[in-house]
Amino acid sequence: MVILDEYNIKKYNDKKVIALGNFDGIHLGHQELIKKAIELSKVNNISSSAFTFRQHTMKTICKKNFPKLLITNRKKLEEFSKFMLDYAIIFDFNKDFSLLSPENFIKDILIDKLNMKIAVVGENYRFGYKASGDIQLLKSFSKIYDYKVEVIEPVKLNKIIISSSYIRSLIQEGKIEEANKCLGRYFSLEGYVTSGRKVGRKLGFPTANISIDRDYIIPLNGVYLTRVKILNKYFLGITNVGINPTFNVNNLSVETYIVDFNENIYGMFIEVEFIKRIRDEIKFNSVEELIEQMKKDYVFAKSHKYILHN
Repeated sequence: MVILDEYNIKKYNDKKVIALGNFDGIHLGHQELIKKAIELSKVNNISSSAFTFRQHTMKTICKKNFPKLLITNRKKLEEFSKFMLDYAIIFDFNKDFSLLSPENFIKDILIDKLNMKIAVVGENYRFGYKASGDIQLLKSFSKIYDYKVEVIEPVKLNKIIISSSYIRSLIQEGKIEEANKCLGRYFSLEGYVTSGRKVGRKLGFPTANISIDRDYIIPLNGVYLTRVKILNKYFLGITNVGINPTFNVNNLSVETYIVDFNENIYGMFIEVEFIKRIRDEIKFNSVEELIEQMKKDYVFAKSHKYILHN
């Protein structure tokens, strides 16, 4: 898969099927768009691609009130690559881009720069200045600019339409298993391991803290069974999301005890995949009570070794 952006697109002017969207989360609904783009590319003997932005469009339009993101750009490109797309196209959604009229977006970007021959979109796809373009407009311009439009119906789970906003609400409510079903994979947070207060180490359960980017969704406070990816290897984890009430800490943190792991990983990049919410974050009456509970969490995690191979 080749990654295209504003700077290298001139080198790749072949005809393309393009799946269009924010692709925040690359959930099951998004995946249907991608699969259809690949299917149509094979039928028409042209390249398959997905077009997205480095920033969520709402962050540029409304800086103080934009949705928390489900996925980083790094992870988004990783997920795109799993589908064997020919191209992942990622542009900056800056102020100038936000001012493009629907027709200019189609003509200047999709046609002139990307040589789009087929657009694959969801039913609610919007584009152009103030999201003024819709599917009907996209179809109407197809006659002028010589491309086809394929509209994909929403994907439902238990009669509920899967959407990024729905998945955000599930994660914020701690319903990780339901969110994972909608994503078609484990929800994850990623970042570099930072130095913490080292309380866990003193208790016999050293934790890896990852820096939190407030642009991204954080699960409901609590303790989670997790799977930790370090240098392409997976390890069992127990992750606490919260404020450590037993020690009267008020700063939100994401701390992971990596089961039976003793290596120094400060400064390393890790990905923490959330499998299941085990319990609420609890304010214990004593450190001894906390240690006893952590031992129980450890036993629970060890009983789920199978997740390392899923």
